[in-house]
Amino acid sequence: MRIRDLYPHGRRLPGLFVAASALVLVVPPAAAQLEEVVVTAQKREESLQEVSVAITAVGGEFIRDNDIAQFGELAETTPGMVFSAFSVGQPEIAIRGMSTKEDGAAASDATVVSVDGVYIAARTAQVFDIFDLDRVEVLRGPQSTLYGKNTVAGAINFVTAKATADTVVRLRQTAGSYGRFDTAGLVSGKIAGNVYGKFSFSRRKHDGYLTNILPSWTDPNSGFVVQNPEYGRRQGESDTFNWRAHLRFEPNDQLDLTLMLDGADDKNGATNREPVGSIGPLHNCGCASDPIAVNVALGGAGNLHTTLAETEGFMDREVLGVSLVSNYRFDFATWTNTVSWRDSDFDWAEDSEGLPPFAPWIDLTGASGNPGPLLKAAASRGFTFDVTNSATEESKQFTVESRLVSPGGATVDWLVGLFYSSEDIERREGFNFPTLGGTGPNANSNYNSFQDLDGESWAAFAQATWNATERFALTGGVRYSNDDKTFTASNQAISGIPLLIRVFSPVTASESWSSVDWRVAADFRATENILLYGSIATGYKAGGFPGSPTTALAATTPFDEETVTSYELGMKSDLLGRRLRLNVALFQTDIEDLQVTRFFQPATSTFGEFLTENAGEAESKGAEVEVTWQATDALRFGGSYTYLDAKFTNFTGLPSREPDGTVLDPAAFNGKRLRQSPENMYNLYGQFSVDAGNGKITARVDFSHTDEYFFDPSNHPITASWAHDIWNARVAYETNDGRWRFSLWGKNLGDEQYITHLFTQRGGRIAFALPGDPRTWGVTVDYSL
Repeated sequence: MRIRDLYPHGRRLPGLFVAASALVLVVPPAAAQLEEVVVTAQKREESLQEVSVAITAVGGEFIRDNDIAQFGELAETTPGMVFSAFSVGQPEIAIRGMSTKEDGAAASDATVVSVDGVYIAARTAQVFDIFDLDRVEVLRGPQSTLYGKNTVAGAINFVTAKATADTVVRLRQTAGSYGRFDTAGLVSGKIAGNVYGKFSFSRRKHDGYLTNILPSWTDPNSGFVVQNPEYGRRQGESDTFNWRAHLRFEPNDQLDLTLMLDGADDKNGATNREPVGSIGPLHNCGCASDPIAVNVALGGAGNLHTTLAETEGFMDREVLGVSLVSNYRFDFATWTNTVSWRDSDFDWAEDSEGLPPFAPWIDLTGASGNPGPLLKAAASRGFTFDVTNSATEESKQFTVESRLVSPGGATVDWLVGLFYSSEDIERREGFNFPTLGGTGPNANSNYNSFQDLDGESWAAFAQATWNATERFALTGGVRYSNDDKTFTASNQAISGIPLLIRVFSPVTASESWSSVDWRVAADFRATENILLYGSIATGYKAGGFPGSPTTALAATTPFDEETVTSYELGMKSDLLGRRLRLNVALFQTDIEDLQVTRFFQPATSTFGEFLTENAGEAESKGAEVEVTWQATDALRFGGSYTYLDAKFTNFTGLPSREPDGTVLDPAAFNGKRLRQSPENMYNLYGQFSVDAGNGKITARVDFSHTDEYFFDPSNHPITASWAHDIWNARVAYETNDGRWRFSLWGKNLGDEQYITHLFTQRGGRIAFALPGDPRTWGVTVDYSL
């Protein structure tokens, strides 16, 4: 299947749909009614339909039944959420158009990721195999009152399944396309007396989705033909092992203690990138904007799942976490304390352009050339492009949270708490240019950027809800946060010409940020099954230091905090005798001092740099709709729709050059869409169940659509992720006793080629992308004892 053409406006669904609210199965209802969804998003157990926050809850049973194994698959069923990743250890999560591109050690996220209430600070540890979960809660909009800094976009809570009193044993085996072979299992139950334990694991393996089609290349300097040892191999293979262990002790009715350990050991091949767009002419074609022609002209095969790289990258990661949670129940409140320690090691490298050495010359001279003298070359020649990007990161984190939460159901429900965290991150980023032709006598150029962060955060928070009547309630919350960061950086150039960075010895800088954030909300129960609410909330993302500083001055110059104010109106309803669930949220978020990371090329630069700056103001507004309809006992439909208008309103960043070489006035960014903010997203599903002999057959079909969106504030077409449609299907047979389940499933059945991440190089003139997964299929067998 050929690569999709770029098109500026995605297809739109005439109606409004969403699937999420009905994915958590907790309380068995009467026949043909929707299940109650219980969440802990507000630090206490509540029905989803009673919480005045836009939340999508995905249950553990749904995750197992639909073989959701990766973080990005959650975005297909979550309104307003787009997931991308520079690599597995460098995720970029966007909710309602707000995200973080900066991947340096001192950056801050726009979305908080937590597991069982433990904040995961290191981005290299935020993406993991999804298994053995009770549910995932995605809260949209700023959540600073209860979740603290870095929640301007939202918060994602992974809630793991806890140890059970009854003995439970489960095994799962999956085999499928691309050599997929997964094994998972758990054992849970009483150990002795009031002590309960659980151990679970997940091992996932598959071959790479890319095929190397480069048999050899010719070195133009020596004339030798070099054979490619990677020729014919699949690249980007995955081999991950994750585990969890829980030990719960309940000495009496008032106290329980839970010790939790988790770990990951991943050894993956990196998915090398492919060229998909160019600004300005290439020497061997006039195909500047056609992704297929550019791919072929630069040596590619016109298919995102083939590569001509001479090396295969890798991604190795080890994670270890320990946490202790205690709950002591007084008559007036429950006192919860969480203490955790986490350690992660990340090592990654990839061929950043997916091209062979000495690929066809790229014309960067003439009208579209770079004014810097180091990039001058004969117009008839241009430059080769061959670069390997690498990163290593070691992260250590310690967090403590203590809170008192009232039982709920009183005239005033309240909670108060304290939070502290410290983190130590050591990061090295490297760039290797083996064949930097046309710039001098050096055959190899190597660059390394070293970063070290020591950070501390502490906060105090409180929230109270006044249940004025049975139908009306007011909620108010406030949080004070303080963040301190000490950042040390240095750059080294081993050989060649420092086009990307300037060499400097270690320099150190420190900065502090603080914020008082608040939320007020009003709830009105129009009927027993219809909740109307409105809220105003503020959010705060801490400042930081640049991840790719080109000078000592840049390394020690911080960017400031980003702040938001969000307005939301919503409705949560169960209609038609609780057979139809309709949830709607309308929102507007005003963003100030927006942190923007972009490729910046001033007129005095020889190449340019990645720059993070506070680039002014932006606005994100839109609507989200979630629908689930239990049509009959056997038939269920659902879906979701998001309309998103997230744009710059007052861009005040530094003036820079466009990828075509023209000087761009900062005001030209006004009206441009924010990064990872498609205008329309929707998904639909249909599910049918029927009794068959001693069991039940369930069939399900899912469809999702995402409009075109951009990876750069310029919104140039070559920086776009193409609009794409994804079809998934599954059929399963489960015995009546629940012991056996056999499933046949397929994902991306249309074999859609689409982009999951993109960046530009050579002054923003050429775009290189990572592809989404191709069509895959598999068979899964589950056994429960």
